[in-house]
Amino acid sequence: MDKQDRQPRPSAASGRLPRGSAARRTVPPDTFRYTLANLEDETGIAGRNIRYYISQGLLPAAEGRGPSATYTQSHLLRLQAIALMRDQDLPLKTMKERLADLSDDHIRVMLNVEAAPAEDLWRRIALHPRLELHVREEAGRVDYDLLRLVELIISVVRDESSEDTDRTAP
Repeated sequence: MDKQDRQPRPSAASGRLPRGSAARRTVPPDTFRYTLANLEDETGIAGRNIRYYISQGLLPAAEGRGPSATYTQSHLLRLQAIALMRDQDLPLKTMKERLADLSDDHIRVMLNVEAAPAEDLWRRIALHPRLELHVREEAGRVDYDLLRLVELIISVVRDESSEDTDRTAP
């Protein structure tokens, strides 16, 4: 074989990997991994139905095979969406079409799933030039009663301040 017949080897700068089993791209692991039993517990959908949804193309295949197979948060979100659509008596074909068009973020919005902040957050609300309200929002939890109470406090303070302004006007 002449030097002219040899093809140049791809370099790391070209972004391509050389052929061979030792050359594999590394993919960072997903932080959320579930077993089939975890998915059953989280969604209430039987394992045989989950496997059926995979075989019908409603869900991507699991990572690995057999009892050690793992599933991602995407699987969980899509199963929750399937359960919602199943409650609406939608046929599998329609479910598959809808899921194919949705990203995980769109499914989160559809399911009203809230992403948890990394830590507790504090909100500072100025009610008056000399009065502030400090509200702690716990990580991963939305307290709707607290939010309604804060909105009520703000509306009462605004009503009171507008009445004070009306009383002091000549």
